[in-house]
Amino acid sequence: MDYKIESICVFCKLVVRTRKHHIIPKSKKGSETTSTCETCENFIHGTWSNNELRDTYNTTEIILKDPKFQKFLKWRRKQQVTTVFKTKQKPKKRRN
Repeated sequence: MDYKIESICVFCKLVVRTRKHHIIPKSKKGSETTSTCETCENFIHGTWSNNELRDTYNTTEIILKDPKFQKFLKWRRKQQVTTVFKTKQKPKKRRN
């Protein structure tokens, strides 16, 4: 991963290592990026599908207002800065 050193995550507002995160996934033709830490990025992609990120959760403001994300932020702010939220990988679909 290409994480910078000491930058502010636009979601959790912590000074942590961040990277450019596509608000709308590149696979869905997104081009806008924002500085995001690994923990917030993992939560976002573990919570919403690429289609949901494109169609519904397509701005930083909408993600920040979501009750699921608010609950996550409450948890995140109690953790050490170095804590990384890991999601279980989704099973890959078989091609027929």
